[in-house]
Formats: sequence, structure tokens, C-alpha cells
Amino acid sequence: MDAATDEPRWGLGEAILGFLLGLVLSSLFASIWVGGDADKELSLGGQAFASVGLWIGLVGAAVYSARRKGSGSLRKDFGLEVRPVDLPVGAVAGVAAQVVLVPVVALILRPLLGTPDVSGPVEDLVEGAEGVAVAGLFLLVAVGAPLVEELFFRGLVLGAIRRRLGTVGAVVGSSVLFGLAHPQDLPGDALALLMISLAVLGGLFAALAVRAGRLGPAIVAHAVFNAWTLVRVFE
Repeated sequence: MDAATDEPRWGLGEAILGFLLGLVLSSLFASIWVGGDADKELSLGGQAFASVGLWIGLVGAAVYSARRKGSGSLRKDFGLEVRPVDLPVGAVAGVAAQVVLVPVVALILRPLLGTPDVSGPVEDLVEGAEGVAVAGLFLLVAVGAPLVEELFFRGLVLGAIRRRLGTVGAVVGSSVLFGLAHPQDLPGDALALLMISLAVLGGLFAALAVRAGRLGPAIVAHAVFNAWTLVRVFE
């Protein structure tokens, strides 16, 4: 890139379009899975298939932004890089999020929201899963989701907001969007607790990415957090 084009030209527009495309593809893939029957519930495999549609939009937005409006490199534009030092840092952060951060958020919100159950839908979904299905679920949740979501939210979205609002605004803004981007079929109090908890968790991931200057620690922390959650569900 020459001096006139060193500054990336991608922004929230690409992120919004990518997210909307992902939602459309996710709905399309889900419809294909259930054969167009809107009343039929998605199985575990159907949820995974629908997630692929969402990920196409999210990853596609990052790839498009890098190639058409950036340096062409996901590492240079969004910090998509994991170094050996990121493994212990991310692991400690992921465990701390499970043991300290999320419980503290729930405790603070208890006077307003009580103690709603946010794990019911997940437990219902994985009930009876075994063998290959369990292995596939772990790959989806503990490997695929951290890579895709960190690239999109802590790479593309955080970077776009950061150029406009600075680091603090980017951490807050990308974290709020991260929480809002995870709707579930839950009662209002449970949904509020889930989204607020995820927004706070997103803040931790964003802080890790900003401090390291790459996504490595956040990817590892996200993977450890998700893996811990699955292990607890299967207990």
C-alpha cells in the first residue's frame, strides 16, 4: 500500500453489512435444515448449521474489509495472531471470567433481576448428545466461535469504533454490541442477565486485545471460557 492508502478505510458500515448478511444466511441455513417448517425446533446439528451461515457473514466482512479497504492482511488489520505467551495469559483470564467476573456481575444484578436460569435452553439442546455430536459441539463452541467472534468484534468492530471514539469508546461500544448480538429464547430477566454478562465479558476480551495489540489473548480467553461452560453443562 502506498502512503496515501496506509490508513484503513473500513469501518462500521462493513461490520453492519457483514452482521446482517450473517443473520440472513443463518436464517436461510436454519430454514433449509428444518425443511422450511417454521414450527420445527432446530436440533444440535441445525444450530451448528445455522451458525455457519452467521460466520460466513462475520468472517466475510473482515476478509472483504482487509482486502478491499485495508492492507489485505487479517493479521495486520485486525491483529489475528496467537503467540505462545498468549496461551497462559488467555487461560488465566478465561478461568477468572468464569470464577470471578460472571458471578460478580450476577451478584450485582441480583436485586434487580433475581437469580434467573440462563442455561436452560443450552441444557435442553445438548440433552442426549454423545460421541461425535459432543466433539463437534466443542469444536464449534470452543474453537470456531472464539476465532470468528474475536476477529469480528475485537478486530473489525473495535477497530472501526476506535478510530472514531478512541480506545475507551471502542472497548465499551464493541462490548455492548457483543452482548446485544447474542439473543436467546429466554424470559426477560434471564435475557437481560445474559446480555449484560456477555457485554462485561466482551469488555474483558477487548481489554486483552487492546493491551496485547493482537487478538491472541482474547481468543484463548474466549475459548477457555466457552469450554468451561460446556463442561459444566455436561456435568
